Amino acid sequence: MKISFSRILVPVDGSPQSMVAFRAAYFFAKSFKAQLTALHVDESKEVEKELRQTLNEERTGIDFNFMQRSGAVYKEITRTAKETAIDLIVMGTHGVSGFEEFWMGSNAYKVVNSSTCPVLTMREDASVNEFKSIVLPIDTSFESRQKVPYAVKLAETFGAKVHALGVSSDNDKEADYKITNYLRQTIENLQAHNIECTTEKRLGGNITNQTITFAQEQKADLIIIMTEQELQIGSFFLGKYAQQMVNHSNIPVLSIPPREDLILTDARL
Repeated sequence: MKISFSRILVPVDGSPQSMVAFRAAYFFAKSFKAQLTALHVDESKEVEKELRQTLNEERTGIDFNFMQRSGAVYKEITRTAKETAIDLIVMGTHGVSGFEEFWMGSNAYKVVNSSTCPVLTMREDASVNEFKSIVLPIDTSFESRQKVPYAVKLAETFGAKVHALGVSSDNDKEADYKITNYLRQTIENLQAHNIECTTEKRLGGNITNQTITFAQEQKADLIIIMTEQELQIGSFFLGKYAQQMVNHSNIPVLSIPPREDLILTDARL
């Protein structure tokens, strides 16, 4: 299966979060020799001027264009991504919590939830040009291992080390057996591509917290997740694992939507 990052979209609004995302998107575009499109859902020439000034400061040319649209922010982002065959969306997020999280959510999560392509979300203080340590949580869901080809692509491009973490809200023999096998398959795949990797299991408890804590311990630059994961027992008001990760992780999160072709042809992963 071929993973491509040839067209990258970054929504911008002039906020510090969106400018961090823009610089990260530029770094990805430069690394993958991709076309970069900045989307501003509003009418403001000042935003375009600031983006072009940032590009001039980098003194490195990329294929760049700027688009303006009006309407609901997340709807315009996903519509633009589909119309222009985007491979990756990069978004800044401030995160949300408590009441706001389960009633409203954020534009970032809404994009993650509705996008058909991967979405990279990051906070204002995130690193934008260093992706040397990647955390790859593997849970008991069938789709969980679909992240592996993306981890391979990114690790090969950035020379990164991958930390595979087996996680489950359950801590019983069945969960342990499944996680152990999934981790073995994941490590074998990474090693087949000569990628330096480690493996660890953390079963029981909230897997969002387990993943973030592990990523902080590894000084990770990126966490790769699927957009459809196991529901957290007792936390259905807060939504799914992906929503909690996007809202609470201070480490950039790459959310991958499940793909039918991977389910059918790469189930062995």
